[in-house]
Amino acid sequence: MNGFLYDPHTHTSETSRCGHLPAAEVVDRYVKQGFTGLVVTDHLHPEYLSRIDTQHNWDAVMDHYLSGYRASKKRGDEVGFDVILGAELRFPENDNDYLVYGIDEQWLRSNPYMCCMSAVEFFAKFHDQVLIIHAHPYRDGNKEVFESAVHGSEIINGNPRHENGNELALDLCRRHPGFFRLAGSDTHQAGDEGQAGIILPERVKDSFAYKKMIETMNFKLWSPGFQSFVDADEAMRKEAAK
Repeated sequence: MNGFLYDPHTHTSETSRCGHLPAAEVVDRYVKQGFTGLVVTDHLHPEYLSRIDTQHNWDAVMDHYLSGYRASKKRGDEVGFDVILGAELRFPENDNDYLVYGIDEQWLRSNPYMCCMSAVEFFAKFHDQVLIIHAHPYRDGNKEVFESAVHGSEIINGNPRHENGNELALDLCRRHPGFFRLAGSDTHQAGDEGQAGIILPERVKDSFAYKKMIETMNFKLWSPGFQSFVDADEAMRKEAAK
């Protein structure tokens, strides 16, 4: 493999209630598998706020929300591993999840309660600021997908405990050839890590550099367990280049 391997979809137990691995352990597991870095995309949605925002203090919410990322970054810095900040948002209308890249702590603090609007409203307000990727759009039979509210979709979600509907996600991207197509492990617990990722031609140190790599199509998909989807992405790239 030529390049640097990153996983753009991971979670920590410090922030995400469904996360069962401490941030430092997530980093260590990825280092052992030969990855260069990962993106921490902990969940941010109204149900999370109902548990955390007891004082209606957004900065306090962000202090808690960022705890997983900060612990990951601390461990990453210790071992020379790149840890990038992202987010996985869910809006009140349904259980769809959206990976958001091209953010930093200041952006999160400056846009309080952004997860309380609708997906369409979020896209209308922020589409020119951040990269919005639909995570596992057809997971467990979901049929309500807002195709006009994203820049792209995961076509490979490697989480082994769900019916992720990757085939339908690939069909979605075939209908929208301008969509960015991504792959991620969706790591929550031991054994999830290292199922999928992307290969970059150079290392990236923050979410803005990562966003630029995706937007300029300067990456390749990677997933030994879903090689047919990697091949399909390559075929779509070649067709688009004709």
